[in-house]
Amino acid sequence: MPLERKARRIQATVVVTLLATMLAAYLVTLGNSPFVGKILRYLFFLPIVMAALWFGWRGGLATAMLATVLYLPADPSEDAAVEAVDLFLIGSIMGVLADRERRKRILLQQATRELGAAYDQLQDNMIRLRQAERLSATGQLAASLAHEIRTPLASIEGAAEMLNGDIAPALRSEMTGILRKESRRLSRLLADLLNYAKPRRPEFTESDVRDVVSAVVILASPSARQHDVKLHFAPPTSPVPLYCDGQQLQQLLLNLTLNAVQSIPNGGDIEFAVERSAGLVVVRVADTGPGIPPDQRDRIFDPFYTTKPDGTGLGLAVCSQIVDAHNGKILILSREPHGTEFVVELPVRPETRP
Repeated sequence: MPLERKARRIQATVVVTLLATMLAAYLVTLGNSPFVGKILRYLFFLPIVMAALWFGWRGGLATAMLATVLYLPADPSEDAAVEAVDLFLIGSIMGVLADRERRKRILLQQATRELGAAYDQLQDNMIRLRQAERLSATGQLAASLAHEIRTPLASIEGAAEMLNGDIAPALRSEMTGILRKESRRLSRLLADLLNYAKPRRPEFTESDVRDVVSAVVILASPSARQHDVKLHFAPPTSPVPLYCDGQQLQQLLLNLTLNAVQSIPNGGDIEFAVERSAGLVVVRVADTGPGIPPDQRDRIFDPFYTTKPDGTGLGLAVCSQIVDAHNGKILILSREPHGTEFVVELPVRPETRP
């Protein structure tokens, strides 16, 4: 406030000084040059307008009255009297307009402050909401992990108790197989959990998507043969360059492929396709399995959500992380008459997306 008072004193000084200077010039030229005096009388509008803009209608009227009192006795002509009325009108009108503009500016500043406070409150609420979501996700993750670990541990405990007694060699071999199977399941669960909880940052290099998909076909072939599933890939004739982490892209497509292989119960086909479109590279993995019910499509990328008896529920969650790290999208489409198609869309350069 002291600064505002100082500024107003300076403004008042400017108005009074300008008015006094013009009055002195007017009085000097009044008798010698009536034409110049008339021009100076018109210029009395300038300090009045300045006072109206700075101090409102009261300042405009006060300055107009002061100017009239100062110059009108020296020139009591009819023209001077008419111009005095004009001075009062200009001072009043400009002051009213200035006051209205000042009120609008004050309301705008107040609204800006309120919006700023609301924005700060919204930011705080968003931070609290994210914290609550993280705590909720952590709780769900812990509950799902406990559920996933409990089943193999129960099998291991039961098999160990039976092995502790005197059992037939065939049953002993069966229990030993259960121990190995459930141990591998726990090891796979731990590996998937580490990949999901602490994903590796992508190391972007120039890759040819044809080579990545061909490597996935080779890696998935043994599992496909066991399930009587045929893999089909016709690479494009020209290179399909993509700036990406080739290992992570391979892991993504391999997870989708193995997931598709395990979903086909009695043999079938999986087709791969690579396309380029408007700054994107699109990779399609389509199978002839039973398909994914609509009510499950929104959940299959959630951690530990699985419909397979020996699945960890983390493979597709890791896929979603990899796609997000590459600024891409992954879509699920139904195929007619049956089957599922995963569509992976990745920008050619990860920092931009059409």
